[in-house]
Amino acid sequence: MPAKVKLLWVICNILIFAGFIVMAYTSKVEEARQAEERQEKMAEERERQQKEALSKMKEKGPAPVIDPLKTIKELNALGKHEEAADMAQKLSDLNPENSKVFTWWGISLVKSGLRSASIEKFVRATQLDPTNSKAFLYWGLTLAMEGRFKEAVEKYQAVIELDPENSNAYAYMGASLGQMGESKSAEEKLERALEINPFNASAYDVLVEMQYNAGDYEKAWNIVERARQANVTLSENVLKQLSQAMPEPDKES
Repeated sequence: MPAKVKLLWVICNILIFAGFIVMAYTSKVEEARQAEERQEKMAEERERQQKEALSKMKEKGPAPVIDPLKTIKELNALGKHEEAADMAQKLSDLNPENSKVFTWWGISLVKSGLRSASIEKFVRATQLDPTNSKAFLYWGLTLAMEGRFKEAVEKYQAVIELDPENSNAYAYMGASLGQMGESKSAEEKLERALEINPFNASAYDVLVEMQYNAGDYEKAWNIVERARQANVTLSENVLKQLSQAMPEPDKES
């Protein structure tokens, strides 16, 4: 092959190879450009969706805030005491310094029949907040359920010192004092409970039962009449035992 022809052939091959390289490079650049366009479109679409979702949220207003303590109270009101206790335990892990959480954990345990465990929670609640009158009140009630009336009175006294107008604290203290045989002091506390709240059914029930136990049925019926005038419904068991001991006096006689 003549030298000139050979040179021309080599040059042609070089040009062809260079052309392939340029075409390949151009193809890569185009692919990259298209990929970038796709990413831009996807980003624009995501931004559009986010704006649309935000707009819908604004139209609906802010999402309701769930109050865990309120949920625990509602579960107890529905009789789901074990569920309430479980929820309170989980909440205490998240809020180990929250006195109210331990108070409601204790209340849920009491209602579940776990009194000893509940007392531990009331102790913790009052350690975290010595002004937590609700914890002291339920602590006292739990002690009274255990027959530990003297200790219960001490907790009710703590409630009264924190909240002097707490009618229930006086009523429950009166009930415990009555169980301890201190009838006069018990009656004073119960009457004080009714001075603060003339509609305190617990105070009326205990007063009626105290007079029944003392054998003063007429006075017991007088207290029943006071409760009725205040439109307070008394315990059926209390009324039943009183009626069996002495029929209700005729108001006209």
